Amino acid sequence: MVAGGGMGPDDDGVSFAHALATLKEQGSALLVVGSVPEEMFADASATMLGDPSADPPRRRLVVTPEPNRSSAIRRLRETGPLSSEYARLVTRGEEARSTATVSRPLDQVTPRTHVIDGSIYDLGATVADVIEEFDLFAGGLAAAEFRMAFDCLPTLLSAYGREAAFRFLHVMVAQARAVSGLAHFRLPRDVDSEIVRLFQPLFDATVELRLDGGELNQRWHFRDRDLTSDWLPLDGPA
Repeated sequence: MVAGGGMGPDDDGVSFAHALATLKEQGSALLVVGSVPEEMFADASATMLGDPSADPPRRRLVVTPEPNRSSAIRRLRETGPLSSEYARLVTRGEEARSTATVSRPLDQVTPRTHVIDGSIYDLGATVADVIEEFDLFAGGLAAAEFRMAFDCLPTLLSAYGREAAFRFLHVMVAQARAVSGLAHFRLPRDVDSEIVRLFQPLFDATVELRLDGGELNQRWHFRDRDLTSDWLPLDGPA
């Protein structure tokens, strides 16, 4: 999560920083929108996956299409241990299966990778299994200990359509909240687009990304509060 220093209170006297803290305490799902370069999104995603110095380490899952696999691995490397009890990668496609088994030098160790060649239901079952395994490793996940980055929403929309994607997201969000986790889902569209408005009710907040003079900025919209932040620079992880 990122901090929102300098924000004033909303009409209920609840500051932006307090709103962010509440999301962490209760578990939350974020919709990340805006068309920015992949490396810029990866920077924002890494802040949401958590601080690499956190104790205990965050248990992180990245779900990504094969073309974004290197970005996903970088995010996991930058945000904590890569051992299977702390980091997992889920990819989709035959190409991912072939690359997942390639032998690598020790300095290029990659996280345990789950490859999905089947349906959207197989994808959902795999994510559920990973969350369950993390919960067992932790002896019960603490609030904000589980983090998930879900990059596959555009792929799901293309393959299965809006209705199936909506139902799938409803389940994914519920699973993350059930363990008080923090999950963010990427949809590189404008915040005012029809497809973003369709999915927004599923999420606790929408995070807009934009480039301003080469700097990545963000703006937060909270679903259950009359509260929208100013445009803020990307801060450190939490």
